[in-house]
Amino acid sequence: MVVAGGFINPPSFVIGQGDHTAPWIVRTFSVETMADHRQAPTVVSLGDDPGGFFQESPPAPIDLAVVLSNFLRLGKKSAATAAVLSWPTPDPIGLAALEKTLARFDSLVMAAPLSRGAVSEALPPAFRRASLPLTAVLGNSAYLPVVNRVPLPGVVLAGEKTLAGFSALESEVRGHFEPLVARWEDRVVFAMPLLAVLQRLHLPLDGVEIRPGAYLKLSPAGPIVPLDLYGRLAVSLKPIPAFAEISAASLIDAQPGIFPSQAPDPLILRDDQSAAEPSTRAFSQNLSALVAALASDTGLGQPRAFPRLPANAELAVLAGVVLTLTLLAGLADFGRNLSFIVLAGVCLSAQWLAVGTASLWLPGIPALAAISAAFVMARLIGKSAHQPLAEIASPPESAPAPKPKKARAPRTKATANPALVKEVPTRAATAKKPATEKTPTKKRAPRRKK
Repeated sequence: MVVAGGFINPPSFVIGQGDHTAPWIVRTFSVETMADHRQAPTVVSLGDDPGGFFQESPPAPIDLAVVLSNFLRLGKKSAATAAVLSWPTPDPIGLAALEKTLARFDSLVMAAPLSRGAVSEALPPAFRRASLPLTAVLGNSAYLPVVNRVPLPGVVLAGEKTLAGFSALESEVRGHFEPLVARWEDRVVFAMPLLAVLQRLHLPLDGVEIRPGAYLKLSPAGPIVPLDLYGRLAVSLKPIPAFAEISAASLIDAQPGIFPSQAPDPLILRDDQSAAEPSTRAFSQNLSALVAALASDTGLGQPRAFPRLPANAELAVLAGVVLTLTLLAGLADFGRNLSFIVLAGVCLSAQWLAVGTASLWLPGIPALAAISAAFVMARLIGKSAHQPLAEIASPPESAPAPKPKKARAPRTKATANPALVKEVPTRAATAKKPATEKTPTKKRAPRRKK
């Protein structure tokens, strides 16, 4: 990613293993890419029924049970219903037949609108199975649209394996970008077309990576689409027709082979009735384009591969690096270290230029690892050359601490020469004696000279 970032504008996505069979592949966003028409779904259109094939108009639960039973009869065990299955007062027998038919599918994705109300409702089981915890969102999830209820009463979401996604967010203003992600309390719910693409590609739900404001990745190696901060597809959809479109009434007496053999799964039941709600009609109108956009990496440029050199060529390059390191090992410390740094810079520059100009992935990382190992070994060998082997093998023992010497009295001038020592008069001796009376002495007569 660091090397590719010098030539490719972010954000970029790297896939592959980096080996000879699965080299690195880098993809980036591009506004010029279009959805592939071949990724559009096969649609069974539930129209106005001008011929009166169904018992009621709009179709009752028993009518939809017959249509979905023909899915199974014609070999379609994987299906999705973009039509919202809800009736104010359904027939109990027809409703039971519909729920029994829905439970026969191996894989089923259903749709229902979501809204936000003053009182939160419990998340339906089908929506919970198709949701992720809010902690799975990588980045800021504060701007995702918030929902907490299904606005239609009695929506049919039957089946123990059924997954449900939203067809519309009635609490949000509809714009040019289709919503893909919403937040229901501490869970993240998804749009029904996104679940249909996961169903087609057999991808697990827990492999979805959500980065608001960046992208949404359906799996580590699956499709990637740009995602804005509000959980919407950050690409304007272009009208794309369905891969194949078949009327629901024609399935009643259809024979096997009515569906194109190359048509991608799942088979989607779409509500095209003129009396449907405006949000339902808008959802049906963009369904094919949205599925095709999600399945064909709309918004991503063409992949750019970076293959490796043949194995013999890589070994030759690494052998040349090792030989150069061996020749440089005999230099002095400063020259050797400087040469290692220059060689590392040459390896990095070669890796950078090969990726940018020739789209080749050189063995730069093993070369840098060899340079690092040579630098460490040279330091250890240089250290051992300046020390005796015994000192390197075992650390020197600590010398015993010297014994403290006895303090000696300072020598003074009086004690330097004992012969000059004089008796120091004591304080009592130096005291003044009391004065005594002087007695006059007798004078002697001078002697006469002879």
